[in-house]
Amino acid sequence: FIDKIQQEIKALQQKPENKFCKEYYSEVAYRIDDYHKNNRLGKSTLENNQWKENLSKQLYAAYTDKFIKQAYYILNHSDWAINDLNFIRSEYQALQNSPMLEKNSPIDKKFNEIKMIFNKYNEITGFISSCKGFSFSQTGLDIPFPYDDVKNKISAANIYRNTRLGNPYVNNCTRLHSELKGIPQVLFRAHVRYLDNMINSWSNMFTNYNTQKAYVNGIYIPLKNKIDELDNDLYRVSQFSNEYSRLKAKWETDGKNAYNYFN
Repeated sequence: FIDKIQQEIKALQQKPENKFCKEYYSEVAYRIDDYHKNNRLGKSTLENNQWKENLSKQLYAAYTDKFIKQAYYILNHSDWAINDLNFIRSEYQALQNSPMLEKNSPIDKKFNEIKMIFNKYNEITGFISSCKGFSFSQTGLDIPFPYDDVKNKISAANIYRNTRLGNPYVNNCTRLHSELKGIPQVLFRAHVRYLDNMINSWSNMFTNYNTQKAYVNGIYIPLKNKIDELDNDLYRVSQFSNEYSRLKAKWETDGKNAYNYFN
């Protein structure tokens, strides 16, 4: 029974690095426990217990070494599949919390390095998520659009890209590079939604004014200025001209309707 387990541990050491082998590891661990439970690892209770501990440590050492190689196989490539990342994250945490791990050992240091990789990855994905969730729904003409927030987000995205995402392994993830590159487009769409909402909210409000001049000064020019603020060389996206022209035309239609109303 001992020889069988040791042969299985050797087989684990020969597993390829491009495919996780958690299931195999769990099966061998189960057999160690089963053999120990049935007193198959020694002639005495003491010997049975000692071999159980010995084989468990051998298996843990072999698997952690293999798992780290398999994890870095993923982290050294550009396609960071979400399922792979979720597995690596949960597995390194479980293995690092094992009582069989020697603190400050080379394996423990590798786990800490993986932890730093995930910390940076989580930081960037959190930033991207905050950009995708950015919106501004205030419709008051006297309430300014938060340009500073947008500028800071675009600047932060550029800093990440220009500093290789702050980590040589995270820098391998093409998905993060692509999403960071698209941040100006994401924020531009949020700004356009804000202006569309503003126009929809203030359209046909000229009926509340006694004169066309009062309407122009009270609504038309202030909102026109907000639309013109979009043309600030901040976003530099391909759809800028079309959207900017569309918004201007949309608001000019309200101006024409106001002219017809008052004349």
